[in-house]
Amino acid sequence: MPVTKKASSRRKPKQPRSRQTVEAILDAVVRILKREGFAAITTNHIAEVAGVSIGSLYQYFPDKRAIFVALHGRHVAEIDRVIQTALVENASSSLEDLMGAMVDAFIQAHTRDPELFELLATEVPHRADGTRHFAVRFHGAFRLAIASRMHEVKKGHDLDKHVFVVTHMVESLCHGALYRRPAGLSLHQARVEIVRAVLTYLRA
Repeated sequence: MPVTKKASSRRKPKQPRSRQTVEAILDAVVRILKREGFAAITTNHIAEVAGVSIGSLYQYFPDKRAIFVALHGRHVAEIDRVIQTALVENASSSLEDLMGAMVDAFIQAHTRDPELFELLATEVPHRADGTRHFAVRFHGAFRLAIASRMHEVKKGHDLDKHVFVVTHMVESLCHGALYRRPAGLSLHQARVEIVRAVLTYLRA
């Protein structure tokens, strides 16, 4: 049976206890990643660390791939939450302030547990089996932010083209600032440059 079908047949947790079991399994994967590395991840080891039976694990995750999908999904959901909060809190802000808030939200979501997010980016199979790319998932949020401030952008610009470029800029530049910036560049300085790059593009 193809992995995609197996992943899609995963039982969805509906009751609080079921959701707790799923969270315990995902938390166990994180602990194994941090302490022992990716090679140590097996379904038996995950069940042992999570304190659940292997049968319980397979009720929710038919294989490791499904677990990786859920782990990336939880990461994306956290970014989703902080970005949506930034949108609401800056509903009446200028384009510059809103873009700064959205960049800050993306960075904030990653700096809460930088070790985990680095592992997700480099060790765990990325965007496995349908976990959507950040720029695709958050296209709507950025579109709403830019559309309501088109008076601050030069007339005649293609909104959807701008949103496509900006979402990819934010994702790529923020990941670079978090994980690959040079020693002499602080995270704050990188943040300032990211916002400036986005605004320069939008106003060019």
